[in-house]
Amino acid sequence: MKKTILPVMMMGMCAASAMAGVTGNAPNTDLNLMPYPQSVELHQGRIAITSDFKVYIQGYQSERITFTAQRLIDRLARQTGLPLLSPFASQASEATVIIEVKEAAKTPVQSLDTDESYTLTAENGRIVLSSARPYGAIRGIETLLQLVETDRDGYFVPQVTISDAPRFPWRGVSYDTSRHFIPVAVIKRQLDAMASAKLNIFHWHLWDDQAIRIQLDSYPKLWQMTADGHYYSKDQIRDVVAYARQLGIRVIPEISLPGHASAVAHAYPSLMSGEEGQTYPHQRHWGVFEPLMDPTNPALYTFLGKVFDEVVALFPDEYVHIGGDEPDYSQWTNNAGIQDFIRSHQLDGNQGLQSYLNTKVETLLAERGKKVMGWDEIWHKDLPKSVVIQSWRGHDSIGRAAQEGYQGILSTGYYLDQPQPTSYHYRNDPMPPGIQVDDTLHPGETFVTYEWVKPRTKGGPRKGLLTIIEGKDGTVRAFTDYNGKSRAKVEVLDYVPSTRFRGHFDNFMSYTEFNLRFADTQLAEGSYQLIGNVRWPTTGTLVAGTAIKGSEIPAPTGGYPAELNAREQQRILGGELTVWAENLDGMTVENRIWPRSYAIAERLWSDAALTDEASMYRRMAVVDDWAELSVGLQHHVNARLMLQRLANGQGPSKADGQVQGTATMQIPGTLQAVTTLQTLARYTEPAQYYARNWEKWIQTTPSGQLYNQHERLNRFVDALPVESLTVYGMNALVQHYQAERQPETLVALRAHFELAAQAAEQAKTIFAENTASVATVPLADATTDVAEIAGHLITALEQGQALSQADSDAYRQRLSQAAAIYDEAIVATVKPAESLLVLVEQMQPST
Repeated sequence: MKKTILPVMMMGMCAASAMAGVTGNAPNTDLNLMPYPQSVELHQGRIAITSDFKVYIQGYQSERITFTAQRLIDRLARQTGLPLLSPFASQASEATVIIEVKEAAKTPVQSLDTDESYTLTAENGRIVLSSARPYGAIRGIETLLQLVETDRDGYFVPQVTISDAPRFPWRGVSYDTSRHFIPVAVIKRQLDAMASAKLNIFHWHLWDDQAIRIQLDSYPKLWQMTADGHYYSKDQIRDVVAYARQLGIRVIPEISLPGHASAVAHAYPSLMSGEEGQTYPHQRHWGVFEPLMDPTNPALYTFLGKVFDEVVALFPDEYVHIGGDEPDYSQWTNNAGIQDFIRSHQLDGNQGLQSYLNTKVETLLAERGKKVMGWDEIWHKDLPKSVVIQSWRGHDSIGRAAQEGYQGILSTGYYLDQPQPTSYHYRNDPMPPGIQVDDTLHPGETFVTYEWVKPRTKGGPRKGLLTIIEGKDGTVRAFTDYNGKSRAKVEVLDYVPSTRFRGHFDNFMSYTEFNLRFADTQLAEGSYQLIGNVRWPTTGTLVAGTAIKGSEIPAPTGGYPAELNAREQQRILGGELTVWAENLDGMTVENRIWPRSYAIAERLWSDAALTDEASMYRRMAVVDDWAELSVGLQHHVNARLMLQRLANGQGPSKADGQVQGTATMQIPGTLQAVTTLQTLARYTEPAQYYARNWEKWIQTTPSGQLYNQHERLNRFVDALPVESLTVYGMNALVQHYQAERQPETLVALRAHFELAAQAAEQAKTIFAENTASVATVPLADATTDVAEIAGHLITALEQGQALSQADSDAYRQRLSQAAAIYDEAIVATVKPAESLLVLVEQMQPST
């Protein structure tokens, strides 16, 4: 979000902060820092930043510290525009900033015990950044650059004392460059951004079903036959690793085995477990595929040994990631020789064979001085405890692995290829929280348990239980047993027994909100679950309750979440953002991951008690602007270019190009068209979670013909940010009006809806004239319809007019229709409009 967004937007964001007292903790501070330091003391006064700005390096000297100082200078020049002509001081007394590093890093290669702590003191006209090791200085300059402000009197840093260190040592990002190739320049820009967020591990996913993008001389067909010429040469990899080191970022490669091996199968089919002589096509589709490496074949270990020889020569980090996720065991099951091997070696079935392979691989890598990490599926009773488990299946997995002695990192809840509300990521802590709800029925309490079913467009339905307990004092608590996962607390938003229930929880993959209505022992038609921002119809039946004789609260279908003792908690190393690239390329990837990566980075770096979501959103909006200017991120630039491509040179149809009141001045046609699309984009969101993937799956008959590398990434939705901060502000305005009943709040909301409708009407022509956006026209119509409904509702609130039941039902039905997915996008204004409808309905006299 830009600082120049219309005043109505800023009013919404201010309302978000004002509502913090209603919805959560009060904002912790006014400083726009992210991730927020462990200790901040703000003092009166300021340190001026002028063209005489100078840096002095004191203590330990190295090429990396000089690079860090130059990085500070270059970024400061970008932020301020000041000509910093002589930025290095010859003595400390001349310096504006003193960078003081006490000694060299303990080891040449960064590791888990790297000291990243620093202190930053700005007082008496000077800024001192001090750290024990170089990594602290690298982290500290980012805080310093975020502190730079400006007013009419000049540029400055407030007088402040900061003491800071990370909460977790593992703060990574896994970038998939296999599904779609990401150019080196884009990768380096993401490394710059990672450093600005104090993230310290780049997990480079180079190897998957669709392509192997690393140059390997011993087996050249791996990349020559699968990468379509888009691979990373050894020199490019060395360059990226060296650049990352300067930024204090480790680089860990992933070599996936035994599954996600279709590319290996295409290049070297004899290493697979299928029939002798079988060949495999170059896989272009997305999904989980059958080819599986053959652990009983000695040639496989020769292959892996030579691959590892080349990989470890390029990547100095102590870890190599071996994948291990989503194995399709059918080839092993159907291979008589492999099943004989399992029996003769007394292995624990197919999973035992995978563990046998992992143990062999662990030995191969240990001989080359490396440690192993892999996804959940490698976890097995025979797996060496030295292996680090990366969890994509949730706190259940990482918690239970920690209880069995394994170190682990969490990726569940940090999947950035999925559009999700940033608040969902922000609430997700790597540390397993244990059970968060009292699920025991106490004397005098009543309960109901519904079994629910939610279909999915791709794959089977999700099922689970929802239990609602009402206390003697009228308080309500709820929990769900979701699809076999451990019991989870549901935050109750609204409950009228036998009538309706609304509540939400964060499941292991998405924000989930129950919106249920009851009809006797069934969930009534119109009940749904909101997954991210997409409505999924939900059916269900009452299966237990106080009114049912002999009934009890069902036992948890997935057990209880793990509760770790202090020793086990030490095994949780941190977390890793994960960016799978099925629907991303070099032009769209940044818009998917920034700025919300800053919020996750804060969860991994900052104190666990920092949970104020309103403060997070406010600071993230400012840091987003800062990152574009200081770091050089291009997510906003690329989004604008994609909208310009959709505009296709179109101009205003009549006199729309005139600036109001200035008849002689014309706005260029393409500029106006792009501005129109940018405005509509502020009120639109991508369909969240994996809804977009599934929409692609069902576009064709038979399904899945566009679920592949050939699918276009040029829709309107591809230019959208993951979450509309404008609509976040609108939702906050509705909450603010509910609490304060201030008329100007409704004025601001009306301005939003009218602006969205105006942009939607103008965008219809643009969409209709471009083959890439013809299917987006209904989105514009739905946006206009929502704005019309909201206008009537705002008038009703302003005039204190209740709605008839028929009008209320009609509005709700229209809003439900407008909440559908349109060309993979969602009309985000439905949510604040529906909240307005609830407020109007509450005015109706009771019957």
